[in-house]
Amino acid sequence: MNLLKQANEFVVANKPLIDEQYRPTFHLAPEYGWMNDPNGFVYYRGEYHLFYQSNPYDSRWDMMYWGHAKSKDLIHWEHLPIALAPDQPYDIKGCFSGSAIVVEDELVLIYTGVSEVNGVVQQVQCIASSSDGIHFEKSVHNPVIDQSNLGDLGTTVDFRDPKIFKRDDTYYTVVASKTAEDNPTRGQIFIFFSSDLIHWSQASILIEGNAQLGNIWECPDLFELDGKDVLILSPMNMPQQGNQYQNLNTSIAMIGEVDWTNLSFKLERYEELDYGLDYYAPQTCLDNQNRRIVVAWQQMWERTNVLDEKQSGWSGMMTLPRVLSIEDNALVQRVPNEFYEYLKPVVEQTEILTEFEITDTSFQYAKVEATTNLEKFSIKIGNELEKYVEIILHNNEVKFSRLNVTPEIKGKETNVSERFIDVQPIREIEVFIDASSIEILIDGRSLSNTVYFTKPVNTFKFASEDIQSKTIILSSMK
Repeated sequence: MNLLKQANEFVVANKPLIDEQYRPTFHLAPEYGWMNDPNGFVYYRGEYHLFYQSNPYDSRWDMMYWGHAKSKDLIHWEHLPIALAPDQPYDIKGCFSGSAIVVEDELVLIYTGVSEVNGVVQQVQCIASSSDGIHFEKSVHNPVIDQSNLGDLGTTVDFRDPKIFKRDDTYYTVVASKTAEDNPTRGQIFIFFSSDLIHWSQASILIEGNAQLGNIWECPDLFELDGKDVLILSPMNMPQQGNQYQNLNTSIAMIGEVDWTNLSFKLERYEELDYGLDYYAPQTCLDNQNRRIVVAWQQMWERTNVLDEKQSGWSGMMTLPRVLSIEDNALVQRVPNEFYEYLKPVVEQTEILTEFEITDTSFQYAKVEATTNLEKFSIKIGNELEKYVEIILHNNEVKFSRLNVTPEIKGKETNVSERFIDVQPIREIEVFIDASSIEILIDGRSLSNTVYFTKPVNTFKFASEDIQSKTIILSSMK
């Protein structure tokens, strides 16, 4: 049985049946079925390729395949055939997350193959390659990294999500894991090196976590950015600290320096990547403009799967891609300039003092900016004022709330409808609205959220006690 062919034929046959009600237009979502972690984000032959964890048969997590899409501008995505299926003994329980690299004009994937031996899960790292960027052949040498590479440092029970890169003439990959001790476990990242992608070194521990950094790490990504080494990863069960780490599963950026001789990471500081309700498993890509671009899964584990409950035929999407930089020792995210080229202003109101409201107007982007620092305001965005999300600035804290939108989303956390972010005085806030997605950017930091409005957004209401001139711009996509 050809599992890859069967899955692709199923998607082609069933994608016309999906419910479009909550489907985004400028965020990547699956043609059919389930989507989670971004995989293999890479710039190849003049286009961005983005793979993702996929269950092509249903709108919930199950046996994992690799979905695939490409884009020229990070806004408009073309779906390609499913790239990987769990059809080998070493990946028969799923093709889990991984990454991609271009090698002499070939596109090479490295991913986690999952199997089970005598009732024990085995997670190993595998290679697949393509000369056309669409059809992939798994290496006859798979798995290329397994228990023999780990030795006594760990086990293959939780050993996944390889991120590959090249430094000088050597390939490296970081792989997520947890410590072998169980009192309790802590997150751990292994690093391996190779000259040919087939024969890999023994494991080195790049960095090990502590009790404040969760009990297991996923989806690592190591890269250089503005003179610093940055290690992105997604900890599970990280304790909340004030307004940080409010989700049970979060994503952080560790900033420091790699000792390439000893293959260890000297941590200087770390910060949360996104303060919203729905952001996980980010992965980056270095493009032809030397931009480091990050994208993440815009949904969250242990929450109501609204689209599955509504039998929509699909579930999951990616965030808008964002360009990363380090400025004034802080990690900054900005939406790529390409996005703004597709905006068409529908409202541009200047010299607003305390209040502004507009209804019956379709928009996908909102921006509020002031001549001096904003101190207190509220923004309501919805399809009628009794169905809205709210953004409130007060006492150097921004609150986002989806309490007034149905259907309700539930989860394991105490609060799954509101999130908070501490801010310095701000002069500008941007909001990106795309069907079931609302993303907020404030001073280079983000809050990503899913929100399921039953009717299209067409109402914007602003109120402020600051007596100063403000400009509000509402735009739609061309």
